[in-house]
Order: sequence, then C-alpha cells, then structure tokens
Amino acid sequence: MKIDIESLSPVQKKIVFEIPSERVREEMEKAYHTVQHRASLKGFRAGKVPRLLLERHFSEQVAAEVSSLLVEESYTQALENHSLQVVTQPQIVAEKLVPGQPFRYSATVEVKPEITAANYEGLEVEKPVRTVEEQEVENALSQLAESFAQLHPITDRDQVENGDVVTLDYTGLLDGRPIPGLQGKGRLVEIGRETVLPGFQEQLHGAHSGETRQFSLPLPESGEPSSEGERLVAFRVTVHDLARKEVPLLDDEFAKDHGECETLAELREKVRNNLQQAANRRAQNQMEDALLTQLLLRNPFEVPPSLVREQVQRLLVEAGVQRPGNREINVDALPDALREEVTARARRQIQTTFFLDALAKHLDLSISEEELQQRLAELAASVGVERQPQVEAFYGSVENRHALQHRLLHEKAFRVIVDAAKITTVETGVAGAKENA
Repeated sequence: MKIDIESLSPVQKKIVFEIPSERVREEMEKAYHTVQHRASLKGFRAGKVPRLLLERHFSEQVAAEVSSLLVEESYTQALENHSLQVVTQPQIVAEKLVPGQPFRYSATVEVKPEITAANYEGLEVEKPVRTVEEQEVENALSQLAESFAQLHPITDRDQVENGDVVTLDYTGLLDGRPIPGLQGKGRLVEIGRETVLPGFQEQLHGAHSGETRQFSLPLPESGEPSSEGERLVAFRVTVHDLARKEVPLLDDEFAKDHGECETLAELREKVRNNLQQAANRRAQNQMEDALLTQLLLRNPFEVPPSLVREQVQRLLVEAGVQRPGNREINVDALPDALREEVTARARRQIQTTFFLDALAKHLDLSISEEELQQRLAELAASVGVERQPQVEAFYGSVENRHALQHRLLHEKAFRVIVDAAKITTVETGVAGAKENA
C-alpha cells in the first residue's frame, strides 16, 4: 500500500492512499464468494448462480462493500504507522473501484498541532493587588440587609410614590411586536432605584393601583434622548399592588440571625475577609491570565478549526445563549463583536490546553492516586455533608475521574510556569511596588 501525506496546514493533512490491485482482487473475490452463498436469482439454486450473473446484478453492492472495507483498514493503519493524532472524522474522496486496478482515495483530516514545550520560564507580569476599603464593607452589609427585607402592603393610599415596591405587568412592543426581555407579569419594581431602562419608572409616578398606563421610550440599546427617526418601544403597564419595604437594622441581633456571628463587629470582619479573599482571587486570576497571554505569544501555533467551533458552542451554552442538546447555533449569525469575542476565547482555551499537555509530557508530570484522592476529599468537604454523596457518585464515573485527573495535571504544569515567572506585586492606588521572586 502506498501512502502520501500532504500538509495543507499545520493542523490539516491530506492522506492519499493507493491500494494495490492484488489486494483489491483478493477482497473482491471474498465478497463475491459471500454473495454467491446468499444470492437468490430465479432459475438458480442458492450457491449455484454463475459469476457473470453475480457481477451483473451485484457489482455495485460488492464494489461499495470492498471500498468501505479497504478504506477502514488502510486509514486505521495509516494513523497508527504515522502517529497522526486526528481530531475530526475524515473527509473521504474515493475513485471508483475497478477490478484489476489499484484503488485510490484521499482522507482529509484535522490533527493536533505539534508543540515544543519551550519559552515558559522567566515570564514577567504584574499582579495588581488591593486592600478592601471601609465603604465596600458597608455597601456589602447594606446589600445583605436588603436581601432580608420584608414587604408590607400599603393600605393608606393607592398612588405610586418614590420608594414603593410595585407589582406590575408590562409589555414592550416594537412595530407592534412584543420584544423578548421587555415583558413581565407580576414583576416587582422598586420605584426610585437604578434601572436599565431610563424613564420607565418616572412614567409610573402617581399611578393608581389597578391603573394601566401606555407610553413610549427609546430602545434600551440607544440610551439617547428621543430624536427624529429614533425607534421607540411602546409600553403598556398595569399597576397592581403597592408595598413598603422594611429593611432590618444592622445590629448584633441581625448578625446572630442572618450572619452566623455573635456581634455586628464580628459580621463586619467576616464580610471584610470575604471581600478581601474575592479581591485576592481576582488579582491571582489577572496575573495568571497575563502569564497565559505572554506564554501563547512566545509559543504561537494553530489549532484545529473544528475544535474551536466545538468550544464556541460550549461557551454559548455556558453563557445561556444556547441550551444543552439543542441544535448548534449558527455562529456567523451572531453580532460581530460577540462572535469575535467568543471565538477568540475558545481558541485561547484550546491553545492553553494543548500547551499544558505538551509541557506536562515534556516534564514527565503525572497525578498520583493520593493527589487525586486529596482533591476529591476537598471537593466533598466544600459542598457540605448533604451533597457529598452526589459528589462521590459523580466522580465514581471513570470518565469524570479522568477529567479531574487531567485538570489537576494542567494545574501542576501551570504551577511550573508560575514558579519560574517574575511576578511584580503592585498595590493599586498606592505608589510604588514590591517584587516577589
């Protein structure tokens, strides 16, 4: 068998096959022998149909079966012999199989890129850290108190005033058609709070319970004052119940009831620590993102387009743009900015995965059973006693355990990059910086 491999790009190969005529003849004889035993033609007993009649009636069937067998056999052999890491189903283009002649076909495939794990040491990045301010702590406490607010019906009046929490139904129409996202039934709106739709709440001031008001506002995307030629949304809003919001006082009792702390001071410190931990995580993520950016700039390589498309679909599902299991969304139909952003993010994620795989192999890294069990214990502890059985069941799957092991291997490989980098810690809002080895 003759095999030629043509590189169409670093991640796309065209494999051209030529199967010798002797091999073709051998498989065709086997195929006709099988057909003869099961063929049934008028005037002939099973197994006694002459070869010429078999060829007349079953030549296309035999050619298709033999072609399929030869393709499957030779393609699998080529992947093994040439160590091709294929990531897509092959696109097969075959010549017509002719008895007594070689059989030729081509298989176009996408493959993993060949990556040399290099240029990963000595990366220089900044890590912007910050100390949580008192106002942030107070804002967080206020939001916590707001989350436990109670609503009390207003009975001494029926007109909407600033500060009221109003139950209403609303529909937004553009050119007479409802707009997704601008419809609601039984929605609660606090009059006077910030809104993504400027002018909406102002139209409700003074409205009576049970009253329906109709008005028009500019499309939310424009955010501009009404002007000639501007597209307006026609709203129909019905006011139902009015309520007054009662926010609990921030005191020691609140800390005990809702913060699992003995005093307000203790709750304040707990909130501060949580905010600081979140700020530290953001700083760490920014630093790691900067490292990856430099790493991929130092080590440019292409990735298979099919893998990018698959990752784009996953990201769209994660973002809620598409539901799991639904038909793939046409990425070209997305707005330009969204399409470019999600495609770039997908490509970067795949590049990161490939490079960390290559680095782990280069450094001969591995994850021991002990390391895997330790992470499983941490995951179980993080979800609480009630959900631990679910975690154990999930990672009881061989596939899920393997995915976790792969993730841990990436973390270990990336830790090598971090440890070899020069990271400058920069206090945001404070002059000067200090260097960390």
